Amino acid sequence: MKKRLKLFIAGLACMPLLGLTGCMDSDDVGENYRTFEGEMISTYVSRRTELKEFEKALRIANAYDLLASYGKYTCFMPTDEAMQAWYASSGTTLEDMDTAAVREMVYYHLIDGQANAVDAYLTEDFPEGSFPVQNMIGRYLTASVRTGTGVWSIRTGEEYADIINPNNELLNGVVHVINKVLEGNNDMLPDFVRNNPRYSIFGQALEVTGWRDSMMVLEDATYQPPLSTTLPNGQVVGSSSTGYYQWPTTKKYLYTCFAESDSIMKLREGIESLDDLRDYARRVYPEGADIEDETDPRNSLHKFVGYHLYDVQRAKNKLVVNKYFVSMHDWFTWYDQICDADYKVEQYYVPMQPDMLLSVQNANTVDKDNISARGIPVLNCPYSPYNPAYTQAITMEDTYGGWPIIRVLDDEADQYCQNGVLHGLNNMLVYSEEVKANVFHRRMRMDVRTFMSEGVNNGVIYDGDKGYNWYITSFPDGYFKNIDFTSNNTTYITYEGCTPHDYLHGDHFSLCGNFDFTIKVGPVPRGSYEVRLSYCTNTSQGAVVQVYMDGTPCGIPVDSRMAAYSGDTGWIQDWLAIQESGSSRFAGMGESEEDPYGLENDKNLRNHGYMKAPNSYVGTNYHNLSYGDNLTARNVDTRLRKILGIVNWTEDGTHDLRIVAMRSGYFELDFIEFMPTDLLEDEDQH
Repeated sequence: MKKRLKLFIAGLACMPLLGLTGCMDSDDVGENYRTFEGEMISTYVSRRTELKEFEKALRIANAYDLLASYGKYTCFMPTDEAMQAWYASSGTTLEDMDTAAVREMVYYHLIDGQANAVDAYLTEDFPEGSFPVQNMIGRYLTASVRTGTGVWSIRTGEEYADIINPNNELLNGVVHVINKVLEGNNDMLPDFVRNNPRYSIFGQALEVTGWRDSMMVLEDATYQPPLSTTLPNGQVVGSSSTGYYQWPTTKKYLYTCFAESDSIMKLREGIESLDDLRDYARRVYPEGADIEDETDPRNSLHKFVGYHLYDVQRAKNKLVVNKYFVSMHDWFTWYDQICDADYKVEQYYVPMQPDMLLSVQNANTVDKDNISARGIPVLNCPYSPYNPAYTQAITMEDTYGGWPIIRVLDDEADQYCQNGVLHGLNNMLVYSEEVKANVFHRRMRMDVRTFMSEGVNNGVIYDGDKGYNWYITSFPDGYFKNIDFTSNNTTYITYEGCTPHDYLHGDHFSLCGNFDFTIKVGPVPRGSYEVRLSYCTNTSQGAVVQVYMDGTPCGIPVDSRMAAYSGDTGWIQDWLAIQESGSSRFAGMGESEEDPYGLENDKNLRNHGYMKAPNSYVGTNYHNLSYGDNLTARNVDTRLRKILGIVNWTEDGTHDLRIVAMRSGYFELDFIEFMPTDLLEDEDQH
């Protein structure tokens, strides 16, 4: 009887790879392999005497013909020696495996670039970390350069497979020959953590707090994708030369776990057992110290573990989507005037433990890399890496000024399993009163995607990883746990990502028709805040909306048909921005040398209940379409923040934002932000 092979966490030992030769040809030189002009990948593999086992696997999996067709495939192909070592380690052969198991093994080695609108990957395109797109079984592969050698390798379990023959460019993709078989792990995330001896104490805590049971689901089997081949806005499902239009085809549940290893716990807090961790949790969460039931959300240990768990899967280099921030573009020439000591590249995450919040900054201030490939994520940091006083400490030190600098450890990042990813930390992660006072007592700008983990997990919210100019998704009712919305033929939600325009993270949600939309936002620490909503004006089709916060109307209705400059908002252009950018497209909008930075105009706008968009991010179209290379969202007259009012919240928690169409139309929603009222006077333009 054939066995279905399980994918193991452990990597495979393999024999040294010596004396490999290509097929006999006058163009072969030593161990260099000749790429035949006009070859498909299938032909390439069939000509290579050292790839016969993987060719056999391709044929069993019915993938050989796939690689004989046109496309943009990236293929990591193990040698026969690597395959033999894999057989010995796993105790099986291709003949012992059923077809589904062989197909899973084969597809783990393949990335379909055409399906993701990206080219096949040469090593010069590799990220340091997870690839932007998934392999053909929906997992992320992780790349690394071996220190001092320049040799690229791909993670397989706890080891890496070296690329021994890279960059074989073929008609339908690129082949990289590797010296180990790539393997994933089919454990669920809690068991994946528990089975790793490096995290034994945290794994025990996952078990006793009951959090394990909350993360043992992979997919909503009841979800049925809409059958319509047309989206509500009339666009046909599928791809075009510029865009991709879709319904969500799956509803998977994926997770991220941050964890301190046993050695980090001992180093930082002297923790050597689960009981030690219980004592530590009581100290940092004293309000739950008397709750004995560790499955109770109020219990100290329960809180400690729950703050490490997130119902969205994020690779290390995607914890902050860098793409649209001005600091990520080498063509943005007045970078120094914007990226000052207060500037941040930041995102927020909502943990599975209620009423808590996580901040992640990208501390890499050097590399201009707009696909997030060189991120240095720092968690809950009160400092800005753009302040020269802190730059080195944030990226290199474990503490600064008595404050822990919490980073994802490179060698413990991107540990994937069937339903999530594990990142090891260098410091203890807590959400204490001190953290709330020092990290979260500042302007908190949360993209709408923050509250829509289902979209991120199922690949329908853009992460800066697709090649389309437009990435458009419509959603059936009930898809998001945090949204209350009922659609019909003329009322619907559309998501637009990968736009060339100046939205935070390059995306936004459109509420369409005669809508009544409620989304749960936050959580936000208790305090007094000015709340603002970012939207895009639409003079021809915009909706008039009434906004409510926790059931209370926020002033008079917002008419999104009213343009910023020509409407009754008080908006005029910043004089300095036009001088720096040389833009003609956005010039002649009231700018005055007497108010070069627009500071007086900011005051006038606030008197009308509005603010300009931030200057921290930029639309790539202003560069690509020669509007002027250096205009930020602040300088565009279709982007506004509406001041909803002042709130005084006495408890940490989430809040209901409701947007009701008073006049049918389109309302483009980008982000919501919360500004502590005691910081308003000194607020920057970022």
